Amino acid sequence: MSTVATGQASGRYARLMTSLLRGTLRLDVLVNKLYPTDFNPLYYTGGLSNLFLFTLVLSGIFLFFYYDASLGESFASVQYLTDRVPYGGIVRGVHRYAADGFIVGILLHLLRNWFTDRHLFARDNPWISGMFLLLFAGFIGFTGYQLVWDERAQLLTSMFVAMLRSIPAAGAALTRLFIGGVGISDGTLVRILFLHIGPATALYVFLWWHYVRQRHPKIWPPGVWVLFCVGLVFLLAGAVPVTRETIPAATPAASPTRFPMDVFFLIPFWLLNFLPAGVVVLLLVALFVGGLAIPYASRRETPVEMGVRHSGVAQVIDGNCTGCELCYYDCPYNAIVMVPSPGPGLSKAAANRSLLAVVIESRCVECGICIGACPFEALELPKFLERDVLRQVGEAVQA
Repeated sequence: MSTVATGQASGRYARLMTSLLRGTLRLDVLVNKLYPTDFNPLYYTGGLSNLFLFTLVLSGIFLFFYYDASLGESFASVQYLTDRVPYGGIVRGVHRYAADGFIVGILLHLLRNWFTDRHLFARDNPWISGMFLLLFAGFIGFTGYQLVWDERAQLLTSMFVAMLRSIPAAGAALTRLFIGGVGISDGTLVRILFLHIGPATALYVFLWWHYVRQRHPKIWPPGVWVLFCVGLVFLLAGAVPVTRETIPAATPAASPTRFPMDVFFLIPFWLLNFLPAGVVVLLLVALFVGGLAIPYASRRETPVEMGVRHSGVAQVIDGNCTGCELCYYDCPYNAIVMVPSPGPGLSKAAANRSLLAVVIESRCVECGICIGACPFEALELPKFLERDVLRQVGEAVQA
């Protein structure tokens, strides 16, 4: 019975993902009617995220110069930066809206790669690193709100402490580690500042992990989108300043019960209005672990339904390989390396080769790009041969 239920769930998941794939492709076609294909922003969601992260780093360095991590001075230092430092309020707004743009870019990139199957097989590493990027980005944004140390930060800190304490066995130790003692002190703000800057630095480690298996990652959007996004962030910082949220400074006597909501970073704390802290923590852990498992939840039910995705790992025809490196440069997933040739090839073109292409099986996604890159018929997908393709085309034409 459980096997039948699992099969039905898998079938529903497959149908859902197929419909989402079709919807994504239709959206691509629509956007390509508005913009040239090379400027379709949906093709550069990862690059746009990178742009917003770069903007966050630059604006964050500026803010750091004026920040005082202490209970008595943190709020005053932020106010001084906003009101007295030339363009300080603009830079603070740029930092805020670039953070929102970063999250939007990551989510669009995640959904697009999920719906188009670009997370399966050897592409699981970019997906997993992307999940950690999303996790760290959310935590960094939350600690950024704490650093202001206004009444919202005070309430967020008490709610976060409640979430930490709800963790079995380790809750008390994690709470002491976060607070730095039995109560909130200047040391708490220093810890929060470290938890804001440290994970922000770690983002670039995860980006390296994200890119290491891709030969041609789109790490930067076209210039027109760079100008548009940077201009939009500055426009929002000026037209909708962050100072519009008039929140008093945190004080020991204050007992705030509500705060302005940021849908990109503070949703877990909104859930605490309806769910116990432990349930919210469990939900967040389940979402993250479920996200990590997505590459291994196959959309297709059988290998036959997977079609070209089950074409077999690319194989090098030793006698035809000339060592030209065209497949090496065109493979998007670093699945081909060039090694010294142990001897000449069999064909005339390969007689004087010095290098030989070798396929790393664990990285091959069976996409067939290397087949098209090779002009010497030195590569093949063993379960999707050219003669079979020609036969299928012929049969389709005759039908």
